[in-house]
Amino acid sequence: MLSGVLAAIVDDRSAIVERDKGVAFLLAAQKIYQLSDISYLCVNIPRFSSGSFVHCAFSGNTASQAITAKAVPVERLSELNIVRMACEDSAAKPTMQGGDEIGALQISSRRGEFAILGFQAQSEFDEYEEALEPEVAELKILGEYFHSHMLRRNGIDTSEALVVSARELDCLRWVAAGKSAWEASVILGISERTVRFHLNSAREKLNCTTTTQAVAKVVAQQLIAV
Repeated sequence: MLSGVLAAIVDDRSAIVERDKGVAFLLAAQKIYQLSDISYLCVNIPRFSSGSFVHCAFSGNTASQAITAKAVPVERLSELNIVRMACEDSAAKPTMQGGDEIGALQISSRRGEFAILGFQAQSEFDEYEEALEPEVAELKILGEYFHSHMLRRNGIDTSEALVVSARELDCLRWVAAGKSAWEASVILGISERTVRFHLNSAREKLNCTTTTQAVAKVVAQQLIAV
């Protein structure tokens, strides 16, 4: 979905290095969620040791990276439809394109960079809310993990950016729906003690003192919908 995007935003095309295939992470996610395409784009990763910036784009078929002396201008990004979609609607509400649903999730910035995870799913539009919404939340988490990996590869410490796991989000989602820890344990098929463990872990990762605060934070970050 993002093929050619890097070439469109980087002035010096000779700086772009391409490979035949993307990364195993994206290929696995594409298979698990039965997506027709999944892509990752990140620009303006700062390299403090050299004063330059890394820009990269990955999909299941191709991978590209460029290093430039200057950051990509923000106005250049606004020219791309997929990026505009991410900026305007990070909840990834789909738009129809020939029967496919196209979504883009904006990923949290750590050092001023801009990153999105794009996906394309074969599904009927009226089934989106029921079928895709839980998967979109999981894709958001996966995107955050992958983005942290890319930052670490370029020398940026992301140890402080702990991401809430899918199981922790499940527990928070049912608490947000008004369920007790015991009720959530019955629904999820795990023990009440395990639910409380996940809730406590989520509070610590999100730097919250109460579960209510943790729920509010993940809702604000659009990791779960209430």
